[in-house]
Amino acid sequence: MKNNNTFVGILVLLTIILVTIATFTLGCAEPPEIPDNESVLTEENSSEYIYGDATVENIQILILESFPVQVHVTATGYLPDGCTSINEKTVSYDEETKSFTVEITTIRPADEMCTEALVPFEETIALEVYGLEKGTYTVDVNGITDEFELQMDNIPQE
Repeated sequence: MKNNNTFVGILVLLTIILVTIATFTLGCAEPPEIPDNESVLTEENSSEYIYGDATVENIQILILESFPVQVHVTATGYLPDGCTSINEKTVSYDEETKSFTVEITTIRPADEMCTEALVPFEETIALEVYGLEKGTYTVDVNGITDEFELQMDNIPQE
């Protein structure tokens, strides 16, 4: 009777070991979800990255006291996790509507395990206002807008 109990115990132990090995081999993690506003791109070195737009909560326009006048916009917001970082900051100007559009994009390795804590950021971007006439201008940073006014033409007198 003792040999039967020993044999059953060994079988149970072997079953537990096999299940444990299978669990570690197959993995327990689910693949990461990609938010709707992000896309996966593959580069030549076969590394995958997730690109997206930074979440901007607030912008502040700073008009520096100089001549010609300099204008900077400071954007504050957050990144979705510890692996995401600012990728690019691009500025375009539409002369017809007198508006600046700033796009702040993000990059993150697709296969990284990351902390799921929001990470705040602050970015300051210079706007090219040299040569602009006096007037009111609009600034849009990832959907957050504000305005500034040039009190005089921003063209040096020669």
